[in-house]
Amino acid sequence: MTAANNTMQQNPSADLRNNLNQSSSLLGALDAVTQWRPFAVLVMTFLACVVVNATFAAIFASMVMSGMAGFLFMLAILMTFGIALVGINAAGILVSDGVWGRPQRNITDALLTSLFTSHRLLLVLLFEGILFLAYLLVLGVLLLICKIPGVGPLLFAIVYPVAALLTGLVLFGLLYVAIPLAAPAIWSGSTAISALVMLKEIARHRLIMAVVMSLMLGLLMVVVSGIVVGIVGSGVGITLSMSAGIFGMSMNFDGLMGLMGGSGGNSGYMWALGLGSTILFLVAAIPVFLVGMKGAAIIHHTAIAGLSLREAEDKVNQQLQAAKERAQEIKTQVAAQAAAAQQATPKEAPAGLTCPSCSMTVTDADLFCGGCGHKLK
Repeated sequence: MTAANNTMQQNPSADLRNNLNQSSSLLGALDAVTQWRPFAVLVMTFLACVVVNATFAAIFASMVMSGMAGFLFMLAILMTFGIALVGINAAGILVSDGVWGRPQRNITDALLTSLFTSHRLLLVLLFEGILFLAYLLVLGVLLLICKIPGVGPLLFAIVYPVAALLTGLVLFGLLYVAIPLAAPAIWSGSTAISALVMLKEIARHRLIMAVVMSLMLGLLMVVVSGIVVGIVGSGVGITLSMSAGIFGMSMNFDGLMGLMGGSGGNSGYMWALGLGSTILFLVAAIPVFLVGMKGAAIIHHTAIAGLSLREAEDKVNQQLQAAKERAQEIKTQVAAQAAAAQQATPKEAPAGLTCPSCSMTVTDADLFCGGCGHKLK
């Protein structure tokens, strides 16, 4: 296996052709449209977010003048984010079961798994953000160095092209590997460290393949969106036309506004139309979203095929262990030096006796002060 992996990594062009030949598997992402479990999870997630926001909106309206309003607002945002994260992560786990050949789990198992693994995705994204900020900081320092009089222009002539190429690679790695494939890495059951190792190896060995497959997935999602919009749009046109005829409304702008406003005794149709439009939006948007999620899982599964992930992860773990041991050594050395310094510091001698009259230094054996003659005993 190791020899095969080494051969594959030594022939990147053959590796690229082999993986691009497998890109037809992206068409398998269309199966996500027929999976009802992730569809139901996303619907429930949306409804839960709506309920939470409506509840907090009602509470906020009654406490808008109190000091708790800001706290409630932040709490509503955090709860909405948490619900959305767990729900979307659970849907991703469900669509990726088929990609990894796992038995299709039920909704409850997916939600529980997502509840205990969603933090891994946040850790991965946070680490990626820190690395990107660190890169920008280093780049900024290099550009500041290029301001040195005299040699600055020469340094900039070197830094500029190198930084431009490197920044482009970093951005492509973030946009096509680190960010979109972070979630599929977690859906596969990996830990945060394993996911970071996977993304690093993909960026090193399969960046072009990941970019090409991501562009193909985007095109596939555009096609699916066009089909869905065509289906829903044609249905909406016919249904609204018939509704306007039955309700006695014209199909121009004023007629639609009258229908929404409930003119002619048809009160409440604005809410009905809004609710129906929301349902149509969910029905139209969720299938496209599911195709994108399963497509990302397929790209991730295809990209890591043949990579020596175990060796890369062991190397990272060894580096982390070495860093921990080094930090412990430094901590022990600092503690030992502090203890030695504390023992070497001479203790201050007790303050000497002084005359209560003139404050001249005296001894315990003196009967009178040698300066002013004050009787000491």
